[in-house]
Amino acid sequence: MKHLTTILFLLTLTTTFGQTVYEPQILILAPNVTKYEKAFDKEVSTYNKEIKKRINTLEQEQALNSPDFKKQPENIQIITKSEIEFSKDLDFFKQASFISEQMLAYRFFEKFPNLLIKIKDTKSNGTLDDLKTQSDKENLQYVLNFSSIELYKENKINYAKIIVQLYDNVSNSILLDKTYIGDWSNPGFEFSCEDKTINCTINNALSQGLEEVIYTIASNSPTLKREKQLQQERFEVLIKSYLNQPFDKQSAKNIISPLDSNINIDIAYQALFSTDKSKFVAFFIEQVSAQDFKTLKDNKKDKNVNIISSKDIKDEGFLNDIPKTYGYIVKGLKYKDKWYYEKSNVTYFDAKSLYDGQQKFFNNLQQWNFFKDNSTEFNPDFWEAKLFKKVPDLRQDPEWEKYGETIWKTDEINNRPYIGLYKMVADNMRKELETKNVEFEKTKKEQFAQFYNGLKSKKADIYNKISEHSLIYPSDKSIVMNPTLITNKEGKKTIHYFVILSHLNRVFEWNYFEPKIIADNLYGSQVVEQISTLTDWNFSVDNLNDMEFWNKYVLLKSGDTYNYLTEVK
Repeated sequence: MKHLTTILFLLTLTTTFGQTVYEPQILILAPNVTKYEKAFDKEVSTYNKEIKKRINTLEQEQALNSPDFKKQPENIQIITKSEIEFSKDLDFFKQASFISEQMLAYRFFEKFPNLLIKIKDTKSNGTLDDLKTQSDKENLQYVLNFSSIELYKENKINYAKIIVQLYDNVSNSILLDKTYIGDWSNPGFEFSCEDKTINCTINNALSQGLEEVIYTIASNSPTLKREKQLQQERFEVLIKSYLNQPFDKQSAKNIISPLDSNINIDIAYQALFSTDKSKFVAFFIEQVSAQDFKTLKDNKKDKNVNIISSKDIKDEGFLNDIPKTYGYIVKGLKYKDKWYYEKSNVTYFDAKSLYDGQQKFFNNLQQWNFFKDNSTEFNPDFWEAKLFKKVPDLRQDPEWEKYGETIWKTDEINNRPYIGLYKMVADNMRKELETKNVEFEKTKKEQFAQFYNGLKSKKADIYNKISEHSLIYPSDKSIVMNPTLITNKEGKKTIHYFVILSHLNRVFEWNYFEPKIIADNLYGSQVVEQISTLTDWNFSVDNLNDMEFWNKYVLLKSGDTYNYLTEVK
């Protein structure tokens, strides 16, 4: 596993073993015994030197004293401090403990945001009494101990043998005490390493051991036990009270167009309608022929596909055997007396029978907010939740200050006409607008091209070459602007903007900016830089709908004369 910086710095947590519980609570110890053959001296020594070079004490101290760190919950501060303290005397073998801490935090955090994992430069002899002492001292439920790490060579291949112990204070027992052996091949993924190195031997052994550690802790988790019981109860409610009930297939048929070849209404096996009949979710399933990944990709029937296979992605032939049970939903809603619907959640998965597949796929309702929290009661907000999202106003997002002016800016501009609409409706409107935009641009590009040809033939010394960029226009298409790069006879390149007004159908030059001289043919960024001084815009914006920009900086008049437009004849 690649050396990671402190990943928990960004996490949020919530209390302790025996009280309001952090879960899971894990203490990770340094390896107790380490041994290796003399042949490994040089490589171990090289790794130790590299590790010492990477440790930046000053940088670590600055991180601990930073305002951002001090804003973190106390739990995160404890975890981070333990990592930094442990890293001060880090060496090749202690990296096993450090890698384990990083890996367990990474794997557990999504499910357990209230985890607490500490790493300590302390050894244990692995006896029950000693492990209990370590657990009691730190007040943490689990202790992960590496009793021994050994490097050895066999048949000219390097190996690592790691003895892993997992102690549980609640039961006062050692849940795991097992030896794992890893060779020097690169295991890839989270444990990626340079092939044929002793680093890989450790990573290979850890990749096996940590999987069992994670499984053991998860199996012992009160939270997961409660969730599993609730999931089973919800499943029984879904099957008995919903799946096995008669449904109105005809209503779904009336909504879904028979011309839609991508939806087979005959394989619909259940449909749920909201109380006011304004929304629905229909479930579809069938058994399909065997196919590999390439065939599926070339099919192009579905854009987004989820594949749930009993095989692991690392298994040989994973991509050659796509599961044969094919399920999807069609969700729809009525807006202004018009039905909008879309096919989604397309999934290929394994099922023992068609009915088994129907049950499994229908059970997805659990993750779509079908039930109230911690309950088997139907959640009325289901019809406003995951399947029926609305277009958000990104400017109201708590993270806007952090991402708004960079990552989210274009999306925010493109979302403005649709804020508050159901995403399904907005997507349909976007497609309709896109179709109209394509038709509009084709016509206008032809008109501009004809105009440019005229300029080049009449004034070749000024318009020796004209390079066109993308068209800029509002959704109502009342005006269209085309940024161009004009090269004269002497090779001088300048940016110019030409405009067509739909009601006049004549070409004007927009002269708000002086023609800018540039050195090469890449002028798009210069166009964005100029126009962005007047409005929020870039070439990824669908339409420039800021009418203040058009009225104030393009179409402004003094009497009957345009201030910034000059007709080109």
